[in-house]
Amino acid sequence: MYIYELPFEINKELCRLLDIEDYWKELAGNHMKYSAFDVNDIEQTARRFSMSPTNQLFTRWGQLNHRAEELFILLYRMKHIPALNCLAPAVNKDFHKLLNKHKNSSSAKAACHTALVQDKSPQKTDGSFSSIPLPVMLMEKVDGVQQPTSSIHNGTAPSPYETSSDISKDSSTGGRANNDEYEIMKRVSSIPKMSYEELKEATDNWSNNNLLGRGGFGQVFKGEWKHLPVAVKRLQRENDGRNKELIAEMCLNQYRHDNILPLYGYCLGGPEACLVYQLMAGGSLEQRLRGKTHHPPLTWSQRYNIAHGVARGLQFLHTMAGTPLIHGDIKPANILLDQCLMPKIGDFGLARKGPYGEDRTHLKVSRVFGTRPYLPYEYLSTRCLSPAVDVYSYGVVMVEMATVLLALDRDRKVQLLSQHIHEIAKLGIDPATLEDPVIRGTAYSNPSMCREFFSIGLHCTKFKRNERPTMLEVFKRLNAFQTPQANFT
Repeated sequence: MYIYELPFEINKELCRLLDIEDYWKELAGNHMKYSAFDVNDIEQTARRFSMSPTNQLFTRWGQLNHRAEELFILLYRMKHIPALNCLAPAVNKDFHKLLNKHKNSSSAKAACHTALVQDKSPQKTDGSFSSIPLPVMLMEKVDGVQQPTSSIHNGTAPSPYETSSDISKDSSTGGRANNDEYEIMKRVSSIPKMSYEELKEATDNWSNNNLLGRGGFGQVFKGEWKHLPVAVKRLQRENDGRNKELIAEMCLNQYRHDNILPLYGYCLGGPEACLVYQLMAGGSLEQRLRGKTHHPPLTWSQRYNIAHGVARGLQFLHTMAGTPLIHGDIKPANILLDQCLMPKIGDFGLARKGPYGEDRTHLKVSRVFGTRPYLPYEYLSTRCLSPAVDVYSYGVVMVEMATVLLALDRDRKVQLLSQHIHEIAKLGIDPATLEDPVIRGTAYSNPSMCREFFSIGLHCTKFKRNERPTMLEVFKRLNAFQTPQANFT
């Protein structure tokens, strides 16, 4: 049964239950993964038409052809027993076992978990799991399995998601492979799975002519899949972290945004794991700044639009309902441009969940990941992870866009650009003298914009974390720019 087919009385009672104390907001933000902006829009629309906000949420969610069973699982995760009781008549009886888990004793719950783990194949009888959509089956099975906790043993490197609090937990019931499998199963249901052979064909057998780039993760190839231009990231066969990168990218897939590179699909069936993305015809910001493409130099208008788009994407990640997501590796190489030069943040293999709750400013992680010239001291030295890490990296990128100076230059007296710009500021040197030499002194020069970019870079790279702006503040500052029209484009 689809959400829009719910009987009137069930829908009415669910709305009453979830309107109480705004439980619908927890359902929408934490479980349906709507952004804070979407939740606010739902609330405002409901208020405008004097209707239940839960009903408005169901209307929007139901338009995506979600089923009552999927809603039942989300309510189960919320542990909202009255709502589960209300919805139970509208779902397959096999799902009632989830409701019983909340009602029964802890021993009964354990027995139910064991039964679910042992039942690995879908039943074939009428009204069984075989008639339930795949995403629902996967979610139900995942919730029935107790997730093992990761830990560090014998010097094994932790997952990028692992924090110091994770390390202190016991890991007596499972290995890292099981944990990866658990996460992949949980996230994979909504992402298309592709065969290795069709990706091999799409890239002309991984032809060097289609090679777009390479790094520590593996290689990226240009290809055409079902008449669609794509970029295929082929992860190194010997890379032990390939599943972790897959998990990170799949986790991100639920956060759709104009300035986040969309994941088209994945492949786990071949010699190497692969991730498939939209092909970005404009290349990377790194390539454009360093003149590594046939394109002309970026104008100030284009640089501003790129800075604005990246700030918009980062503030979205940092302000999502629940726990913020920290990218952890913001740099020009990971900012990709489409044919209209709209920026999209890519490479979320190092992304981690940030501190949860307004009273927590940071968390301690077990290991530092990222590119050193773009990372702040508190992260490198004391492993304090917070959204301020991305803010710092963004500040370095802003100065690179304005000056094209290298983030790390061993021939420079102060090698790190983040430190170099503060020395320049102390000396009172006009940042406009450092404008990209390709446009400095030409009709396309814009000293005032160069100073603005430099100023934001200084603010974002402050030594103390609490003195840096949030990405929302940066975004608002960019919005307020009085951009001169003459010579701006």
